[in-house]
Amino acid sequence: MKLNKPLINILGIAALLFTIPQVQAKTVSLDNPNIHVTGANYVFPSHDKLHYCRFSETTLNAPLNEMLFNPKKARTNSGIKLRFKTASPFINLTFSPQEGDNRGSEFAVLQNGKISGKYAFKGDAGKTAMLLEITNDYPGQETCFEVVLPSWSNVALTNMEINDKSDLMPFTPKAKPIYLALGNSITHGVGQGSASFLTYPYLLAEKLDADYYNMAVGGAKISPAIARQTAEMPQADIITILIGYNDMMFNDKTVPQYTTAYRAFLTEVRKNQPKATIFCISLTHTRSTGNESTGVAPDDYRQALKSLIEEFKTNGDNNLVFVAGDKITTEANLRQDKLDDLTHFGIEGAALFAEELHHIISSVTTSESSLPGKGEKILVHAKNGQVYVNPGYDQQKMVNIFNLEGIRIASANIDRTTSFRVPSKGIYLVNVTTADFSHQAKILIL
Repeated sequence: MKLNKPLINILGIAALLFTIPQVQAKTVSLDNPNIHVTGANYVFPSHDKLHYCRFSETTLNAPLNEMLFNPKKARTNSGIKLRFKTASPFINLTFSPQEGDNRGSEFAVLQNGKISGKYAFKGDAGKTAMLLEITNDYPGQETCFEVVLPSWSNVALTNMEINDKSDLMPFTPKAKPIYLALGNSITHGVGQGSASFLTYPYLLAEKLDADYYNMAVGGAKISPAIARQTAEMPQADIITILIGYNDMMFNDKTVPQYTTAYRAFLTEVRKNQPKATIFCISLTHTRSTGNESTGVAPDDYRQALKSLIEEFKTNGDNNLVFVAGDKITTEANLRQDKLDDLTHFGIEGAALFAEELHHIISSVTTSESSLPGKGEKILVHAKNGQVYVNPGYDQQKMVNIFNLEGIRIASANIDRTTSFRVPSKGIYLVNVTTADFSHQAKILIL
């Protein structure tokens, strides 16, 4: 029997298809312990759904006069990340919208620390299941994936597929400094679409190499409920507070009322976060001249906050920093796509603000500790990427510096002030010992 050439080609292709291994997908249980969630203090895993929230139910159900924000806006995912590691050549993630203020969803995916893809679901596309089809940029390698969730929607992970020959690999995310961002819509991310990865807290956290929690809510006033929740959060190294615009414009607070509310807020945050360096940012540049009804202008709040921080410092809190928001922002920070928006940053403006804040935070001595020696004081502090140890006068001291993984990165016997360079930003444990005592200090390098 003689076969014509077209039939031969068809049979050849069919034979080839049967010999090439078919790519098969398998579903990953969403309560898998190798899926790590950062940026959310409240995480709810189950077999077929992984959900997370920035705020506790107690905070979201507080009395209105204590909450002072819209809980629907708080049920959004600004700053939340999913992290996992796999050698699978592909990962398919399905996210489904949940109860909350869903204004569309914009995701970023990082592979080994570099952005490899951005996914936008706007309009009706963000109101139904959203599929992220991700290709591993490092074929055959165990790749660390990070998925940055949207800032202005509430989505749950409802399906995860990988190659049936692959698994999620056990791994422990690197221990990093903790940054809490408190505020209103500027910090939440209005002006940067629904993309957490374009907001200033995200960009600042990247510069600080920190894990961060965005505790800001669009439209929020100075909220006692949010201040109380800081007791449940991880102990932070850095906190920024940028709040007050809504109190001035939409809550008609006089300057004394603003000062009283902010004092109570800051007192509660400090009680709950005793070791954090807190950067209190006054109102940033705005096109608004103030509240016509009360006559309060932005500069009135700015001066009031400066005086309040001086009051706290006079009373012994030297771990507070006043940041003049109007001095580090200009018209260039504000949205150029919407000129009737009086106060929110555009995409470039958020990046500029993050850069300014990073410069200010980095210029401040990041940590200092006084250890009790034998009748003396041993001083440990960090600056410009180095740890300085003043051993006091009594006897020679052994200094060992460890990272948070317990790996020793520096060691020496010293009898005078000595500097130690550390390999990167982060938190380090400094042990100072003699035959008579041993003490430890935690130092933050930015």
